[in-house]
Amino acid sequence: MDIDQIRTHIDNLIKEKGKNYRSLSLSIGKNEAYLHQFINKRSPVRLPEEQRRKLALLLEVDEQELTDIKLPKTITPVSSHAKTALIEMISFNLDQNAQNTEGFLSLPAADFSNITSTSPEFIKMLRVYGDSMDPTLKDGDLVLADFSFNRFGADGLYLVRSSNHFIIRRLQQISSNELVLISDNANYKSVTLPFKKVDIAGKIIFALKAQRIG
Repeated sequence: MDIDQIRTHIDNLIKEKGKNYRSLSLSIGKNEAYLHQFINKRSPVRLPEEQRRKLALLLEVDEQELTDIKLPKTITPVSSHAKTALIEMISFNLDQNAQNTEGFLSLPAADFSNITSTSPEFIKMLRVYGDSMDPTLKDGDLVLADFSFNRFGADGLYLVRSSNHFIIRRLQQISSNELVLISDNANYKSVTLPFKKVDIAGKIIFALKAQRIG
């Protein structure tokens, strides 16, 4: 297939899988219009290697299906696991407005559905750094964040953009237009901000404790 046929093929795959441009674009670390521009406006000409690899995992297809360039045989097809949910582990470099993939966690679909009903493409795994949320979350713990919750809905733990990094805080609404950002560690002070000043990236929905056994 030539590159235009590849674009059509990707478009068909997205529709067949019940996905959409916006969510997949965000899941591969790009802005929400990225795949629309690639497919309909031919920009970029080809998907960069990192985005192509991520998209192949999300669409559960061989990476070779997403490019007209012959890939090395060391790049193996991605098997389709209808009974599993693939969760991307990420880190951020906000100075460069970049999302980096650290790896993937595969969960049985039944176990994943016990955690959330949100589509796996919106769920990301992140590592906790520091002690600001101790004892609820400790340094080294892993959390699952639901990036479809990018606005305040109810009191709970959220992933919040702060300066050039992300923080996890417990958000509580105290008035019609104010939120309190609470650190569970009493050594850290709470901060009260108007809604418009709180930049929510996602909601923390699950934690895996970093505790050595034995």
